[in-house]
Formats: sequence, C-alpha cells, structure tokens
Amino acid sequence: MNAADMHETIRGLYLGVFEPLAWQRSLHALCEQSGSIQASLLVLDSAQQTVQVRHMVNRAPDNLAILPPPYRLHSGMLVSGSMPVGGWHIDRSDTAGATAQHQAFGGESFDDVALTSVMACLVDRRPAREIYLVLQRPASADGYAETDARALDWAIPHLREAMALRDRTHAVAAQGHVSADMLNRLPFGVVVFSESGKVLLANAAGHPWTRRLLPGDAADSQGSANGHGWRLSRPFSDVVRSLCDPNTLQPAQAIQAIGADGRGAQIVAVAMTPALYLSSEWEGQPVLVAIHETQGPPRAVPAVLRDLYGLTPAENRLAMLLTTGIGLPDACMQLGIKRETGRSQLKAIFTKTSTSTQAQLAHLLTRLGSILAEPAGQEAQAV
Repeated sequence: MNAADMHETIRGLYLGVFEPLAWQRSLHALCEQSGSIQASLLVLDSAQQTVQVRHMVNRAPDNLAILPPPYRLHSGMLVSGSMPVGGWHIDRSDTAGATAQHQAFGGESFDDVALTSVMACLVDRRPAREIYLVLQRPASADGYAETDARALDWAIPHLREAMALRDRTHAVAAQGHVSADMLNRLPFGVVVFSESGKVLLANAAGHPWTRRLLPGDAADSQGSANGHGWRLSRPFSDVVRSLCDPNTLQPAQAIQAIGADGRGAQIVAVAMTPALYLSSEWEGQPVLVAIHETQGPPRAVPAVLRDLYGLTPAENRLAMLLTTGIGLPDACMQLGIKRETGRSQLKAIFTKTSTSTQAQLAHLLTRLGSILAEPAGQEAQAV
C-alpha cells in the first residue's frame, strides 16, 4: 500500500465517525492490503464470553460471510487478558504449533472457522470488553505470517482513536437526542436567537413564537401565526438589541403578549454565556427566550392524580381549578358546591398528596405537568 492509499484509509477511519460507508471502505482497504477475504471488528464481552460484530467487510463470492452467527466463543473458553493492546495473534490451522508463538484467546484456536488462517489484533481493552480487528483468509490461500501483522501496525493506533472518537460522538448524539426530547416535553416555549435574530434552537412549543416575536415580513408583523394575532408590550427586536449591547448590564428582560383571542403569555429573555465550543452560528451573544402561555394543565394530569394519589373526580376538579390561582370561595362558586364541601375536599386533597398549602399543591401539579406536557398543537384539541 502506497502513501496515498494509506492516507486515504486513515481519512476514511476518521470520516467514518459520521459516514459508515467511509469506515467500510477503510476496512476493505485493510482487507485488500493483507490479502484477506474478510475483515471484522469484533467486540468481546469478557463477562458473557460472547462476541458482537460491530463492522464487517467481505470480499468472498456472493458476499457470503465466513464467520457464522451467533459469533460465540467456545463454552468454557476464558480470555486471559494478558494480550497487549496492539498485539497480534495468528491462528493457522494448517501449521502445527503456530499459535504457540502468539497470544491466543485463552490458549484456544478458532476451531469453528473453516479457514486456513485467522489473524487478530487487540485494538483496545476496556473494563468489560475487548475490541479486536480480525482478518481471515480462505483455505486456498497461504496462511498469515508475522510480516503480514507488522505490515498493518500503522493502522491500529488510528483505528483505536477513530473508534474512541466515534463512541464519544455517538454519546454526544445520544445526549442531544434526550435533550431535544426533554425540551419538546416542556410545557412552555424555548427559543434561542442569535444577535441578528436568526433562530438557533426552538422546541415544539416555542417554534410558533419564532414568527410572532421576530416576524420576517409585514404580514407576519400583524401576528397571523396560527390564525391569532399577538400584540407585544414592547418590540422584541428592542429586547434582543438591549441584551446584546455590551454597554448595558441587563441580564434579563421581560415582556407581555396578548393574543387576539384574549390569551396571554409572559416572555422572559436572558443573555446566554457565549461558548467557543459551539458552532460558528452561535458566535456572538445568543439570547435564550422562555415563553409561558396561559393555558390549562395537560389532559393527563387528572388521570395521574387519580392513579397516584387516589383523588376522586370531585377532588380532581377542585385541585385543577385551584392551580389557576383562584381562591377556595371562588372555586366553590364555579363548581357549584358549598364552601364546607370544598373545605372537606381540599383537606382530603392535602392528605392524599402529602401537601399542606395551596402553593405546595400548585407546585406538585406544575411538576407533574412538566413531565406530562403534550406536543405543541395538541392542547387545542383538548376535549
């Protein structure tokens, strides 16, 4: 393999963090260089004594895999753990004593693989698993030798680093997925704007507000989103400009919004701390905005109160009404019940939910509502 091919193989390993096909191409190149018919990245679970195939390339006719599933090691076969990272093991079934010159998996050979030669390198060792690059040749080819292993030594450090980088990238992606899901479950809108007004991030509840706060044209300036106009107590562009002005020391700003249907919303904007590790779009002074619309709790809250705390339908109705901020006398009047009945129901609610004040009850329901928040747009379909 010449220098250009080596560089392209290394590039493919790191590019494979985002493009699996690039990873496959690099494994295929290693397969060709070593004269192998199959290359695999195997993850050996040292506790369960099982092997998982993370990647595989196959140059066999009809692309048939040589190593059959379920990729299990022999029963009772133990991994010694003494094979050094970067070390090679060559198992040649046609050469007596060949494995004695190399560290084998627990001293055993790959008896279940119908090949002349198998060559494996311990790429990385972790607390509960070991990762191997396994190369295989068919029975018609010559077996592997020490020179074949040494010819691939240059690739092992890059393979190890690329795998570690890929694991870290996937971990960050998983955290991003969970964070996005959590943001979309919040019962209020969240939007992040750049200094120029570009939307950097928005959850499901905040997405409609990107057009209401900073309209893109004259039609939007009338607040026509979702068929309801919204009137702001102060232009939001002034809020962004004030928060991004280095000459002012205002960490937060708040405005009110009133919809054409009478609904209200409280909007709080804060200047975020710039971070150099974010993408170039986040350069400058990002502005984090939280929008709390006046609306009822999620429809699933009464069912949860019934199942978790044993509240009766009447107690549920009173509890949900009290969380809107009205007092017990007004709640009793709206429900059409006597004040003594309301006091008895409220006492039962406090006992069942382990609360003692209306504020504690409201806090409990707010926490439940944040977990049970419905995706944006479903609130309007409430029955």
